[in-house]
Amino acid sequence: MDVFINERAVGAVEAAGATVGEMIEALGVHVDPDEIITTVEIDGITFSAGDEERYARRGAGSVRRLVLGTSTPAAFACCMRAELAAAVEIVASKVDLVVAHFAAGDDRDANALLAALMEELRLALVLEQQVATLDGAVVPEAVEPVQTVAPALLSAQERRAWGELSTLLAHELAPALRAWSRAESSLAGDPASAAPSTF
Repeated sequence: MDVFINERAVGAVEAAGATVGEMIEALGVHVDPDEIITTVEIDGITFSAGDEERYARRGAGSVRRLVLGTSTPAAFACCMRAELAAAVEIVASKVDLVVAHFAAGDDRDANALLAALMEELRLALVLEQQVATLDGAVVPEAVEPVQTVAPALLSAQERRAWGELSTLLAHELAPALRAWSRAESSLAGDPASAAPSTF
């Protein structure tokens, strides 16, 4: 198996009988102590280092090329915040679609899309917590507005008050999500984040 840390060749490594996870652990001595492993590439297929269940138990004997991507925690957090900003903006756009479905009287599709985007929102909040452990930055826009509007959204949904729900989504949740996205972009160092959203 040919092993690389970023672009630096470690060389050929004997992997008979080992799993990919065991190889990565053994290769830790070659990783800069100020950096963390962020990606794992196996024969041209790249995985997030956090997706160990997708590659760690695989037998390493059949792997021809293993590349470990590393980064400083701060640089990785910055990259993750940029990705999070984009993901939250996508969720905000889906909120707009839900509002449009409600306006067209299509309650079924509106609620189906709403359920899906709420799961995406939950995952974004989990990612926010994980990134905060790396850089220590607190983003009030990530939790406080969402927590504030969530009970009202749930209440309107339980009462099947679609007009009220649509108003809350359009005037409370979507703007809160866009403010969160801008805050993440700002932490990621995106100069465009200084401009107000046009949505």
